[in-house]
Amino acid sequence: MKTHVLILVALLVVPLFCATSYIREFIAVDSALDSGASYDYVAGRADYTTNHIFIPFSHRHRTLVVSSGVLLAAAVVYGSFAISGMLRSRAI
Repeated sequence: MKTHVLILVALLVVPLFCATSYIREFIAVDSALDSGASYDYVAGRADYTTNHIFIPFSHRHRTLVVSSGVLLAAAVVYGSFAISGMLRSRAI
């Protein structure tokens, strides 16, 4: 049981990092726009002098998004097999 939890946590580290990065950037962009600035997506900061174009998170962090999706799917598959294995081992 302990090893299943450790494997699931290991599989979920990258997706949680990706979600945290996206939320932090979303908050930074919102704060910059609320203060009247433009957000520089390349530098990751507010810019009060230049208007910057929007660059989607998935274009700037393609590898992180793809690996997060793959690892999240692997965690779901592994979790379902682990749960079904535990249920099969119990007597009815």
